Amino acid sequence: MSKKKFLIGFGVVSMITLAALFLIGLSEDDTPPLEPPPTPLKKISVYVSGQVKDISVVELEDNGNLRLVDAVNLAGGLTDLADADAVNLSAPLTDGQHVRIPAKEISLMSQSISADSDRININTADINELATLKGIGSAMAQRIIDYREQNGGFKSVDELKNVRGIGDKKFDTLKDKVTI
Repeated sequence: MSKKKFLIGFGVVSMITLAALFLIGLSEDDTPPLEPPPTPLKKISVYVSGQVKDISVVELEDNGNLRLVDAVNLAGGLTDLADADAVNLSAPLTDGQHVRIPAKEISLMSQSISADSDRININTADINELATLKGIGSAMAQRIIDYREQNGGFKSVDELKNVRGIGDKKFDTLKDKVTI
């Protein structure tokens, strides 16, 4: 083979190789692939009732970390009568769930009512409340509690005189400050 033919063949092969590489380079796209559009978050519905300001079905975007407190907040928050300790506000939520926020127990309500009237309910007051009465220390308050527990509660305010250490004089200072 002559040198001339060799150079022509080499030139042709080189051009074909360069053309192929050029075409391959053109077909390669340096632009990154398009990201699919973000899918909207799924919504869940939760029925919130009981001691919330707006009993309703609330819709929340499910970000994977929804908690009961989120639904309660969308329902306007808790009422003053709500017993927040009776529910787990950090519990996770699921679609279609019904959450009922209970009210505080009646005995707690009677304490509030008696506090509003400036009288202490001797059947429900704790040792600290009883000790706020003039002439009643923590030892006497404990005796009042012991008496009501042993006798099923006070039937009348006059029964306070049955507690050791409460005579007529002390009773006279207490009778207008207590209730049953």
